Amino acid sequence: MGSGALFPAGKRMSRMLLTALLLSLVIGLFVDAHPHFGIEAVPGFYAWFPMFASLGLIAVARALAALLGPREDDDGR
Repeated sequence: MGSGALFPAGKRMSRMLLTALLLSLVIGLFVDAHPHFGIEAVPGFYAWFPMFASLGLIAVARALAALLGPREDDDGR
């Protein structure tokens, strides 16, 4: 991104994700879901569950990259 961006890339992405989460929560209030499991009856389940699942996957990916990735002192030989 150029230096003239209104928000830095990280903040813009955070705002977009927060907006999507809030929009999902609001829409979820008007949609009649038919829960199959007890936890699906929790308000906003279909909004917050994917968010936390993706954050968990990101944490696992970063941990694996730290464990299995190249060391910083490795020069590639």
